[in-house]
Amino acid sequence: MGVAAVFLSTPTFATPRAYITNQLGDDISVINSQTKKIENTIAAQGKPAGIAVAPNGERVYVSTPEAKGIAVIDTQKNTVIATVKLTEGALGIAISPDNQKVYVADWYQNNVSVIDANTLQIVAKIGVEKSPSGLIVSSDNRFLYVANRMSDSVSQIDLKTLQTRNVTPVGSHPFGITLDSKNEHLYSANVQSADVSVLDTKTMHNIGTIKVNKLPYAVSLAKNDSLLFVTNQEDGNISVIDTKTLKVISEIEVGEKPEGIATHPDDIHVYVANWFDNTVSVIDANKLEVVQTIKTGSGSRAFGQFFSR
Repeated sequence: MGVAAVFLSTPTFATPRAYITNQLGDDISVINSQTKKIENTIAAQGKPAGIAVAPNGERVYVSTPEAKGIAVIDTQKNTVIATVKLTEGALGIAISPDNQKVYVADWYQNNVSVIDANTLQIVAKIGVEKSPSGLIVSSDNRFLYVANRMSDSVSQIDLKTLQTRNVTPVGSHPFGITLDSKNEHLYSANVQSADVSVLDTKTMHNIGTIKVNKLPYAVSLAKNDSLLFVTNQEDGNISVIDTKTLKVISEIEVGEKPEGIATHPDDIHVYVANWFDNTVSVIDANKLEVVQTIKTGSGSRAFGQFFSR
């Protein structure tokens, strides 16, 4: 299983930090969002890829496929304090809103491991469709949503029973997903069909498909859920979608091969990890333009919710 850690109550940062996994560099860049500078670099062996910051800001969980598991980072110490052994398929990762459970998608085993955040023991495994990747937990802690890349679907898991409630077809090869703040709509970036699917979470019906650019990878909402930002890997840009009209209203050039994306708690600044450029682009959602570029590490990926709150 891995090393268990005692979780002490520690104060969270006043200024949100962005934790950017640098997969080729085996480390994580910690960006101070006030200064827009790297304030720490945390070593994390095993090609870190997926990331999720605990809602209380005390821990960061990182999937490390080559180390066959996840690493647990203490945000006060800025170091890895524990690991949990899984398999080389560990990729997508998410945390429950009460900080108690960590969910890790296994690309090869077609399941999601449920880990107790206090003991770091695996307490359950949930079977899903083929090649689960992106994960997100609803803010009411009722459902876990899973993008099943090779099955072209999204699973809805009931977290009381740990059973699949629905499986909904989406576009080709879904990867990154997100929910709006009311848990009413789910958005899926579909890599091969170059589009975004919109699901009504009450019915789990597909209510819209928006064409974007080549190889959309991940998605993030901003401005009170009115805008959806989509990273297009192949075109090096971001598609901005009006969530009312489901139309693309802007395209923003960023670095080469944009992958992970997350929105600052101010709901305005959107951070994009650029794999080939080894940078993070900061977008102002009011201006719809890049306002800063921050040099990070080698192979910046940051797949998941990488902001502290």
